[in-house]
Amino acid sequence: MTTQMGSGPAALATVPAISEADAQIERRLCELATCDSASIWEAQDELSSAIAEAGMHFEGRAYPVCLRPLAIDCGLANHLSATAEVAIKLLDVAAELYCCNEDVQDLFPTYKHLRHWITCLPHHRPIVRICRLDGLIGDDGYYKIIETNTGGPGGVIQNGIAAKVWSRIPNPLTHGLSFDVGKQPFAKDPNCFVRELVSAFRAATASELRTAGVVNFRGRYTNEVDWIVNGLRDVGVKAALLDVSAMKRTPRGLVGPDSELIELVYNKLDARDMIESIECRDYLDACAAQEVVSINPWIAEWVLSDKAILAVLSDDRFSANFNPEHVEFIARHIPWTRLVRGGVTTDPERRRIELLGYIRENKANLVLKPSNATRGENVLVGRVTSSKVWEEHIDRAARNPYVVQEYIRPGEVTALHPPSRSIKKMPYGIDCYVFGGRLAGFQSRASFDAVMNVGRSGILLPVAID
Repeated sequence: MTTQMGSGPAALATVPAISEADAQIERRLCELATCDSASIWEAQDELSSAIAEAGMHFEGRAYPVCLRPLAIDCGLANHLSATAEVAIKLLDVAAELYCCNEDVQDLFPTYKHLRHWITCLPHHRPIVRICRLDGLIGDDGYYKIIETNTGGPGGVIQNGIAAKVWSRIPNPLTHGLSFDVGKQPFAKDPNCFVRELVSAFRAATASELRTAGVVNFRGRYTNEVDWIVNGLRDVGVKAALLDVSAMKRTPRGLVGPDSELIELVYNKLDARDMIESIECRDYLDACAAQEVVSINPWIAEWVLSDKAILAVLSDDRFSANFNPEHVEFIARHIPWTRLVRGGVTTDPERRRIELLGYIRENKANLVLKPSNATRGENVLVGRVTSSKVWEEHIDRAARNPYVVQEYIRPGEVTALHPPSRSIKKMPYGIDCYVFGGRLAGFQSRASFDAVMNVGRSGILLPVAID
């Protein structure tokens, strides 16, 4: 299978959605599921045990890594990498646009009273140092970015380690096939996430990092925190898990409960929890004033991670702010997205429409999502939602920050689902991790649910490059 690649973002060519190697794995799994399922479950159990022994978990539960990989060829890997790296540059443009354009700000009403924190942009670029772009391969062969995840995404360390563990387990599904997980930087070097934090600090201050806090709030979203803290300690940084309320802003800078100066913070929290909390103000002020190096800054935690950022990119009203190559890139890789509210806009074919009526009439081709929720909360896929529930949610969406997005049909793979001990065909997606503006690695998620999320009984497929 061949892929033609160009040199600029507009030249990212159509690529196959799946490789020949993946087709072989699919056939082999279906055959073994029929005649020798014991062999694949034995290998799956060995993998699950090795994952647990390595200390990987999902907030105390088993880390659901599947024996069946998603095998992609170098052409698709290059396409995903190039797409993700251009998208990060577009987020820089969108961030600067938010700071000066009232129409853009109007798409993010939840954060209106937070702008004095949000609009304090750091000097470095890219603004988003750690990111996971979630996406699907569209029917046209192009990768479609459906969510941005610029606020402390999961899997930044564990997925690289999981890929290495998976590669060492005898696997009847890949026997005779050759894969190199080391083509993904975070699988080749599981510390590349920590190295990016250290590098970001050095770039911002021209000095070496000595102290860091992995910042949590009210004990929520602690997945991978232990790996991050230990990774920082392993490279000589004094690091600790800290709650937002345990830090104070002083004339010296941000300090922890031991009064020691904190030089860098990595946010591992749900920024929605902080929107109305008085106890967070010292921390918010210190980060916005850049008295501490914050990865990522507040514009990334709130605005760029909000699903309405894709409405900024995909709405013709703002296209003049992007160069012609980026406009073409957006047309290929960013699904049509709009903030749900009454009024006139354009549909995916650029025809003028009344938005709420369009949502009612095109249920099968649309998805409704809360604009700032996470882990698939209250996402409705029109084609698997009853008309009654869809109608109720249109009214709800018009009163709350929701987006409506063009439905992208996911591909399907047959996979083992360890939690239910079943082997079934499931929809899957491909996510791209980007550290410091460069592709760090991939993950693939599959699920029985139309909303693919590990928090909703989804599983992780190791991504193998042939």
